[in-house]
Amino acid sequence: MSENIPLPRSLQEIVGALLFASETPLTAAEIRESVRAVKAEEGENREVMEIYESCTSREVDAALKGLGKALDVAGCGFKLVCAAGAYRIQTAPSCGRYVRAMLKLDRPARLGRASLETLAIIAYRQPITKSEIEEIRGVDVTANLKTLMDMQVIRLVGKSELPGHPFLYGTTPIFLEHFGLGSLQELNDLDPTLQRSNPRLKAAAYKKAGKTELEMAAEAREASEAAAVATEASKEKQNDENTDETGGADGDAGDVLGL
Repeated sequence: MSENIPLPRSLQEIVGALLFASETPLTAAEIRESVRAVKAEEGENREVMEIYESCTSREVDAALKGLGKALDVAGCGFKLVCAAGAYRIQTAPSCGRYVRAMLKLDRPARLGRASLETLAIIAYRQPITKSEIEEIRGVDVTANLKTLMDMQVIRLVGKSELPGHPFLYGTTPIFLEHFGLGSLQELNDLDPTLQRSNPRLKAAAYKKAGKTELEMAAEAREASEAAAVATEASKEKQNDENTDETGGADGDAGDVLGL
């Protein structure tokens, strides 16, 4: 090694260089392994190198946090992101249009509303069957599932215990990377009200209580039917109130059409 090349000033500097050079996201463990693999060469300051050779997981985590803050403060157009448990440096979303223009790329494909709704159901209710998704959405989701499978944001995770043993769907690490999520737990953090209805948490409770998936499905169906009845009753009540206030639905239509 040339004596003219200085040693890194900090572990944070090394971590930044590793993430910048890597073609794929790196976990904290992979970063630590790469740092510890380098040994001091002849003529180098061994005391400094030994600090890097013996770095701990806590020190790597601190270096990652420091790097993230430094990039945010610098405002240099890219940021540190943790997705699916791995770290990467990526361009800031606000600069996306300029990067696409420079690379002469078309606008990225976006999911349609139907596919996005299907993906949201899978993300919050996984593992879930196709029929359960269709029961929630009220429409056939075959095309939506194919689109999501082609994008590799969902996958088959097993088979249900229900009659016919239908396939169960769940999200993939690519889903987490695409939406910049560190784990599925962050979905619950976005909306705590959905966490209470998370089937993974329910499944654990049912298993502890000695209930089967068939019993779980029956209870879920009863809850769904009860919710549907309550919703319909609420709509009827709202329609009655609107009719009393306006003198009837036909009168409203006439006003809107100018008749």
